[in-house]
Amino acid sequence: MKHRLWEWLLAAVAMLLVPVMLLTFAFVLPARYDETYLAVLQDKAARLKTTEGKRIVLIGGSGAAFDVRSDLLESELPEYRVVNLGLYAGLGTTVLLDLALPDLKAGDIVLFMPEQSEQTLSTYFDAESLWQATDGAFPPLWRLNASEREAMLGAFPAYAAGKARLFLRGEKPAGDAIYARRSFNEWGDMACARREGNVMAGGFDQNMPIMFDPDAVDTDFIEAVNAFSAACERKSVIVYLGFCPMNALAATDAERARAGAYAETLADRLVCPLLGTPESAIWGPEWFFDTNFHLNASGQIAYTAQLTGLLKTALGDSSPVSITVPDPPQTEDRAVHDGENRDAAYFTYERIGEAWRVTGLTDAGRTQKTLTIPATADGLPVTMLAEGALKSDALLSLAVEQNVAFLPDGVFSGCPALREIHLRTSHPEMLATGRGLLADTDALVYVPQDAFAAYAVNYFWSVHAARLRPEP
Repeated sequence: MKHRLWEWLLAAVAMLLVPVMLLTFAFVLPARYDETYLAVLQDKAARLKTTEGKRIVLIGGSGAAFDVRSDLLESELPEYRVVNLGLYAGLGTTVLLDLALPDLKAGDIVLFMPEQSEQTLSTYFDAESLWQATDGAFPPLWRLNASEREAMLGAFPAYAAGKARLFLRGEKPAGDAIYARRSFNEWGDMACARREGNVMAGGFDQNMPIMFDPDAVDTDFIEAVNAFSAACERKSVIVYLGFCPMNALAATDAERARAGAYAETLADRLVCPLLGTPESAIWGPEWFFDTNFHLNASGQIAYTAQLTGLLKTALGDSSPVSITVPDPPQTEDRAVHDGENRDAAYFTYERIGEAWRVTGLTDAGRTQKTLTIPATADGLPVTMLAEGALKSDALLSLAVEQNVAFLPDGVFSGCPALREIHLRTSHPEMLATGRGLLADTDALVYVPQDAFAAYAVNYFWSVHAARLRPEP
């Protein structure tokens, strides 16, 4: 009996120590994520809280962050200050409405501009991302709704443990050349260099087709936006729903044809008015940078001019827009890297411009246990993989040379034995992928040691952070 009493006491002490340790990791250890892309939420929230006068408040995913030049917008509408709360679709969009609402005031205009994708047009919310975004500043849990608070509590142990691991390793992810806190300006706009032209393989992100399907707009999303709009009306705040620019190459002719009916359905279901039309937001690929919704530096100016005209019309301002729209930039040529090409003969290819896309494996390729997607073949870089190109029952380990710029969703799903994926590039921003990359595989993704932290917080790769490992 005495022995069992000690067991119970030890178990009770352990149960008490675990939450104490997690709380210590989260709130006592120095911030680990405060230089990352997500951490700019703290700066954006501070600007909303402290900016005086009437404001134009932009809320949405990263499209809002990449697509607007707030300084130009202020110069055209000098009665208003601009606050850009656009951040990251992977965090969620409606949660930003909840975070912003208490700091909105009479005379403000809110432009809610989620990207045209199923995730952003829902109440999806990644609680661990919000913990990371507020690292070093206590998260405003009281502003969240009940389900969001519950999700935050559920994600807390993973966040606290991850922060402790970074602390013990002496690591502090600061993001990469584009996706970092330092890349934003005082308004909350993306304002760093290296966004001059379109860097996407084939000119668009094949993982993110643009569809105008009213059934894809989540009912909970509509209810959340309407509840937010009603709360804003009580505060004498005007709300519009706008359309971020979207890459024309990602929308089929059939989808474009139903954009008008889609907008009519939105207008019927929402209590807030629409600003602009989806048709006017479909732009050529030359204006985009690294996703179908991220404009390059020239596109950012061009869209700000369009947005200014829409806002002036809504406000009854007949003055002309004086923003000079630049010529569309040329598509950027990616640097071609040398690398390992010994397995080039095991793949089949199709030529896309001055590059190759891997379309499949040869008969001999399907018998190999290890393969490397080559850097080049016949003098041209290998930059893309087609969906289903790697189907093989034998493949255990795959290396991807650094000229590959795009990995489609589910590209590894036809490889049941695959256990290791080795990425050769140290620049995660140059290798685009989607949320479904690792569908139907248990493989781990190994990245260069010096780039591990950058991958873990990267815009494209953070969703796969639990499967990432540094190369030994």
